[in-house]
Amino acid sequence: MDDLKKLKQQAQGFKLLYVEDNDSLRENASKLLRKLFDGVEVAEDGAVAFELFKKHHFDIVITDIKMPNMNGISLAQHIKKIKPNTLIIIMSAFDDKEYLLDSIEVGIFRFIKKPVKISELSDVLEEALHHLRQEINSKLFTKHLENIFNYQSSMVMMINDTKPIIANDMFLDFFDCETINEFKKKHDNFGSEFLPHDGFLYNHDEIEWLDKLKTNERKLFHIKIRNLENKLRHFILKYQSVPEKNGYGVLSFEDVTELNLLKLFDQKQTSSDDLKLNTEAMIDLLEVIQRNSAKISMHNYYKGLSITNSAIISEMSNEEITIKTTYLQQKAIQNEQRTLIVSEALPSAIQCTDIGDISFENQSVVLKSLSFAHTSPIQRKTIRVGIEGKQNVSLFLAEGKFHGDIEIEDISLDAVKLRLKALPAGLEKGSVVRLDIVLELDKHPLIINTEATLLRKSESRLNYSVVFIFKETKKSELVKYITKRQMAIIREFKGLQNG
Repeated sequence: MDDLKKLKQQAQGFKLLYVEDNDSLRENASKLLRKLFDGVEVAEDGAVAFELFKKHHFDIVITDIKMPNMNGISLAQHIKKIKPNTLIIIMSAFDDKEYLLDSIEVGIFRFIKKPVKISELSDVLEEALHHLRQEINSKLFTKHLENIFNYQSSMVMMINDTKPIIANDMFLDFFDCETINEFKKKHDNFGSEFLPHDGFLYNHDEIEWLDKLKTNERKLFHIKIRNLENKLRHFILKYQSVPEKNGYGVLSFEDVTELNLLKLFDQKQTSSDDLKLNTEAMIDLLEVIQRNSAKISMHNYYKGLSITNSAIISEMSNEEITIKTTYLQQKAIQNEQRTLIVSEALPSAIQCTDIGDISFENQSVVLKSLSFAHTSPIQRKTIRVGIEGKQNVSLFLAEGKFHGDIEIEDISLDAVKLRLKALPAGLEKGSVVRLDIVLELDKHPLIINTEATLLRKSESRLNYSVVFIFKETKKSELVKYITKRQMAIIREFKGLQNG
């Protein structure tokens, strides 16, 4: 009795149709079903049942197979055309096996053997009602998601593994689709529509776009696709998994075409001047990064040693931005009084040459004087270290020795950066010189005597910095020197951060 009361509560709001050509069986069953369901109709054959269904669109239909005018399988086929999610329960005798395959094709919910037992019927009805409740909750959840998605200012699509599930109107409108099913049919290989561009996400031999997104959750990627008018559109794409929904994730597409950033990502077209002049585009991109709560990387150097940690942008204006980062990175920024911001969402690293307030309590740093840098620290292939102790450098150019003051700023296995008070006459990019360098390794002299080529030169208020690429060196001894210096610098920096 308690089970029937529970079943009656579960059946509230649902309508049921019972179809049986045997008068006594139909009458007895209808008495029981009307105790459970508020809306129950009965029919003596398939044809009458179908006319009733067209009027009332029942949630559950219980039907015999063999009946006059229209059998149960034909009835099920007609019902599914009108309302595909109707749950149809077939009452089947042992000699009805020839209908089994047809029933499976139609999508019958369950079979009940005749004569029907009340306990078995109750179990099947409970299962059917549970299924209907789940379906309603799923539809409500989907509708709720669609409403949320349609309030977003960017294109949004939810996927399950690789299958699109829901998309907002903005997304569907962009691809000229009425429904997500239409999108799936028209764009069954969506990633192939991402066009190649420097620094952008697209399918190629080494990368499958969705795998790359899923393994870099919440990171921002640039993509380029064509719209209905065949015009290029530039989007920032992000993937975020749905908590407690295994395999589900949300893709967001933010259209940044109007920022005119494509040229900045094209290394063949972009010059150093182009990057420096695009301050407005840089600020716009940083705002996109902040809006998406995406992480950035901060890069600093301490005597050539790279200090790199993650950060987030907490506040920003046209004049300055505030980042939150680790204590270690704060100390590195404080020591160097400059820093670099790196993100896959940026066409180049951003350099900051004016450090504002550093709050160790709030883990924050205020950055001013921001501009795109033409080179990035992540492009370095070798470790550079600053020099400690004795050093002596001689520079020979065109058979003559340069007699000005020379100091080593840092050195690597392949290059050396020198600080000079004045530049030798005729020293230009590509100039070949001879360097004679003497360092101290384990209280013994380490001599580097080699030809070198000028890679670049720069000028500060008091000095010139020049970088030379070695043509050949004794690398085994230099490796030992750089390794020792690196360990010493690490110990020194750890002492600095504890001080």
